[in-house]
Amino acid sequence: MANVDNTLDILNLQLAGGENESQLLIFNVDRESFGVDVLLVQEIIRYAPPTQIPNAPRAVKGVINFRGDVIPVLDLRERFSLPSRDYDEFTVVVVVEFNSKTMGLIVEQVSDIVSLGHQNIQLTPEFSEDEKTAYLKGMGKLGEHLILLIDMDKIMNLKEKKDLEAALESSVQ
Repeated sequence: MANVDNTLDILNLQLAGGENESQLLIFNVDRESFGVDVLLVQEIIRYAPPTQIPNAPRAVKGVINFRGDVIPVLDLRERFSLPSRDYDEFTVVVVVEFNSKTMGLIVEQVSDIVSLGHQNIQLTPEFSEDEKTAYLKGMGKLGEHLILLIDMDKIMNLKEKKDLEAALESSVQ
């Protein structure tokens, strides 16, 4: 079965979920399915190389102009310490907003929007120092399939946020 780019279909999809459900945007990084609360998603845009910023944290690939604002773009493969790979026609940037901050997440492919009942979401115990699990807040069960739920508050630590702010300030001067 060939990969189908359904990014634009997903952008236009609207779901009405119940109170006991979470709606998640599902995307892939290194053959794993990750989810982020759809309410945090501002837009999904096709990947274009960002403008690089000297001295930015390693996972920050650069910045892009998003609706008139300059926002950082984070490569989740890099964030999870996975080997790099070439970006392709399925690579997209998921623009998210959380804690009044907007950032882009480079992912390999957006696959779906799903509603998961809270009974199918399990908080992730502090079970590992693995890079992929350090940034999770839970796991969702969709049939036999597991979805790793990203904790946006942990995706960048305080030092990285300060380093990024300093790099952005110095690049403007």
